[in-house]
Amino acid sequence: YAQGLRGSVVDPGLGRQAAEAYRLLEPHGISLLDAAKLAVSHHLAAKNSETFGDRYRRFVAENETHWRERYRIDMAKVPRWVGDAFLLLPLAAITPEHMDAALRSNGAVATSTLRIRRVMVNAILAGKEKNRRKSGIHIMSAKECAAMLRACRDRAEVRAVALLLFAGLRPDHVHGELGRLDWSDIGADHITIHPEASKTGRDRLIPITPRLRRLLRGRPAEGTVVPPNWHRRVQAIRAAAGIAGIQDAPRHTFASHFLAEFGDMATKAAMGHTAGSTTLFKHYARAVTPDAGKRYFR
Repeated sequence: YAQGLRGSVVDPGLGRQAAEAYRLLEPHGISLLDAAKLAVSHHLAAKNSETFGDRYRRFVAENETHWRERYRIDMAKVPRWVGDAFLLLPLAAITPEHMDAALRSNGAVATSTLRIRRVMVNAILAGKEKNRRKSGIHIMSAKECAAMLRACRDRAEVRAVALLLFAGLRPDHVHGELGRLDWSDIGADHITIHPEASKTGRDRLIPITPRLRRLLRGRPAEGTVVPPNWHRRVQAIRAAAGIAGIQDAPRHTFASHFLAEFGDMATKAAMGHTAGSTTLFKHYARAVTPDAGKRYFR
């Protein structure tokens, strides 16, 4: 300061901590710098001794409430993808070669499969959160639902949108239930979701409510439900309704209204949730009255 140059400034609180640390170390002949180096060494040793299984369990516990359902289901498969031996490996010992060998020996034969599973394992190793769920869900208004139906250019699009809004099918155009559904799976009173079409691998029945029955009138007896180029077409329909970029809005809307009208057990069965699932009450028990639920489906 005498020379007109500002020196480095130590925060007063940090200075008090350093003085107290020096007082504790002085009787043992350990300098503050040596103590800091020893603490860092112990921290790194503890971190490097963490196994992949330990990291995986911690990673899931810290992040699973933020993940979308599809990502959470895939993440639950990681222990099977890598095998028991890989779960016991210390993080410091894991190399890309170890990872690929473990994935290949546990079913990742195709290059595309290996690449997808490698990304998920690397996310765990890096502790990097993926697919963080946006807070809250969007329940579509009657105006938005009507806009989706009005935006449809033909009856094939109307029927596909009706199944999203009034049957709550998982919408992904490739892996979702709508993309795997055949018209032969739709009867007079219910829709059958087979295990190979269901995301959870379990079959279920979805009741056909009066509005859905009217919108499906004249449907084909068999054949793929979604019309050609459905991914591009549904994006235009969603944009017209003002819900572009909002994840699973029709399914959430269906669930909230179905819960208000038919109760929790019927809704869990229609949505494909397990009996003990709390998803309904965490996400779908919204401000939808029984009267609104009745109007929505009738």
